[in-house]
Amino acid sequence: MKSISLKVTIWSVAALAISLAVFLLIGANVIGKSTTENFTHANQQLFRYALTVYHADGKEGLARYMQELNQPGETHYSICNASGHDLESGEDHSELIKVSVGKERPYRGEHNQLTMGLRSDEGNYIWLATSIGPSTILFTPFYVLLLVTVVALYWLVTMYITRPVRQLAGVVDRFGAGELTARATPRSNDEIGNLGRSFNAMAERIETLLMTERQLLQDVSHELRSPLARLTFEAEMVRKTTDRDVTATRLRHEIERLSDLVETLIDMARAEGEPGAVEMERVCLNDLLTLTVEDCDVDAQGAGCRIDVSSEPETIVQGNAELIRRAVENVVRNAIRYSPRGRSVEVSLKSDGDTASITVRDFGPGIPDSLTQRIFDPFFRADASRDGRTGGLGLGLAIARRAVRVHGGDITVKNAIPGAMLTISFPLQGATH
Repeated sequence: MKSISLKVTIWSVAALAISLAVFLLIGANVIGKSTTENFTHANQQLFRYALTVYHADGKEGLARYMQELNQPGETHYSICNASGHDLESGEDHSELIKVSVGKERPYRGEHNQLTMGLRSDEGNYIWLATSIGPSTILFTPFYVLLLVTVVALYWLVTMYITRPVRQLAGVVDRFGAGELTARATPRSNDEIGNLGRSFNAMAERIETLLMTERQLLQDVSHELRSPLARLTFEAEMVRKTTDRDVTATRLRHEIERLSDLVETLIDMARAEGEPGAVEMERVCLNDLLTLTVEDCDVDAQGAGCRIDVSSEPETIVQGNAELIRRAVENVVRNAIRYSPRGRSVEVSLKSDGDTASITVRDFGPGIPDSLTQRIFDPFFRADASRDGRTGGLGLGLAIARRAVRVHGGDITVKNAIPGAMLTISFPLQGATH
């Protein structure tokens, strides 16, 4: 079956039918036993009184008494001798006596007739009471009405339950067909509502990944176009120029730019990979920060600025030295890129409780408050230009944040007026994989 509503309804009706059968079985045993006891007690009273009349007034008195009992109705009474013959009519009831006398429950004969047989204490007389028992057919209309009512109620309930499932299925189909903005509209807090919200979260993530992939293709194609064109030009110049050393230097510079671009993309892919595969060790942040700043100092001199460093006594964290170095380097180089000439980039290392913090501040144009969180998104640039100084793929801070989060830390940013301040924090005790 493809319909959940039909499945739930069928199983519900089946459960109801089983419950009804058990109820009837229990009712037949309990209520039937109670009715049999009452019926037996009443017939014992009638039997004793009939014997009293018979001994006092003979057959004529007995006939009058039995005539009064056997009024048109559902029960017929008879009193027989030990051989099974009716004392009033002489009719032989021996076969009926065999199947009814001494039994725990009345004997059910043809046409749903119930017969109870009682024997006197002396055993000389037998009392027979025959009545038409209740037929289950009489209750059939009520059972049918009950089943129809339950089916209708269960169908309404299952329709109410499955309607949001069908709506969610439609949204999933639209999303699968390429409508990336399709979202569910959960209105409840039950499992189906949670499923809708989980789908929305998944859809948001998929849409972001697909948009990022498209942006990646656009950015890579744009970034590769210029260096490849320059490489082609420089290669042509190698054949024509007489000063081949200068041309070779330019050619090597363009190749290095391409290598840096490829390395950046590879780092981005690694950061998106499985963090659990990263090897951790004891890392001294003081030494790592000193080496990183030394590597970035050449860029700072080329940009006309300087790097001022301050740090506390030895600070140890558990982590991957290369990932931490790459994260700090990206943040520092980003600050150098936006730092005005003649100003400094301030880098400081502090520890507070269980957290070590590396703060990098520049005195550049700063970041609009509305963009402070987006600067960590891949390929996002607060400055959309792509000139040689502030351009780029916009991957550096995204890689840095992922590298820091592998260690259980995070990167935050705020405007320092002037400039921007980025803070990298690491837990001092252990690491989160």
